[in-house]
Amino acid sequence: MIKKSGAKSSTIQVKQTDDGLHLADTILWFDAEESGDLSFLSAASTSFNPRVPQVIATAETIRILEAFRKKPNALVCQYNRPFSIGRLRMELLPSGAVLGGASLYVETDMGRLLYAPHLQPQRVPTVRQMQLKKAHTLILKPTHPDPTLAMPNRKREKDRLLDTVQSMTKHGVFPVIYCEPIGTAQELTKLFTEHEIAVAVHDMIAKVNKVYEDSGSKLGPYTRYTRKYAKQKVTLVPLPSKIDTVRPNNLPEAPVIFVQATAEAHSPLSSGRQPAERFLLSTACDGTEIRDIITAVGPKEVYILGPYAKRYVAELTGLNAVIKPLFVNDQPTLF
Repeated sequence: MIKKSGAKSSTIQVKQTDDGLHLADTILWFDAEESGDLSFLSAASTSFNPRVPQVIATAETIRILEAFRKKPNALVCQYNRPFSIGRLRMELLPSGAVLGGASLYVETDMGRLLYAPHLQPQRVPTVRQMQLKKAHTLILKPTHPDPTLAMPNRKREKDRLLDTVQSMTKHGVFPVIYCEPIGTAQELTKLFTEHEIAVAVHDMIAKVNKVYEDSGSKLGPYTRYTRKYAKQKVTLVPLPSKIDTVRPNNLPEAPVIFVQATAEAHSPLSSGRQPAERFLLSTACDGTEIRDIITAVGPKEVYILGPYAKRYVAELTGLNAVIKPLFVNDQPTLF
């Protein structure tokens, strides 16, 4: 707790629950699906269906949700346009990870908080560059299991993937590429079409592609995948963990490539086929980048969410901030 000269000490409390994070004594929740009255959504997800009375999100996040027939009652906000709700003053900042992805900067009379669960400092050509603001409290949610493992440079990994696919297609082999349907698939669509590689995409990916295109991203010519018309095309399909309706007998008999957005293990293919190649095109910061982000934000306290919280807290010791894990039903004090 910080004691202010000539004033009583005051605190803000947050509570991690099974359904998102709650800013105590306010109506504001973070990434809650059905708890509370008002929830900030940091990014769209194919599995996330917000049912709270109202959400705060970017227009692009809402459009992606609507593409999957999810229609939350939304307070649509633009990046870098401060707004107020009661005593809370807020601003959405680009997270740099996926279209519409955002961090939420919150000012109260008691301090400044930055909720940033998904950050990608490396440049992603289809989305806005990551932005940060100084805050007393920073809340992060790492998605890479090992905080000591540096993720591959995105440009070099994309070049390696492109070289692999070009080598295959040159010999008449058109691989099936499993990838994240939101974010990675659009980046790959753009990459391949720019190099005149024919692309067919799963219906789920096509829906997201259209939102990207309607938002100004030029992805190039591609077609929706059908078995009848997919000859001599690289096929993009969602990773097995994202969808259970991609039947192996409906996909081409071709080499399989996995393009993963995080270093987390993914479900095996039901067909038993093994990937010929794996690539890591990260949409999240690694341990080294998290250190740089903490330094840039300059917080007094950092709270780590998610299944890898303890690992990151142990690895991030020594920074000029208090680093703590935040677990379900914990209620730590924030500045």
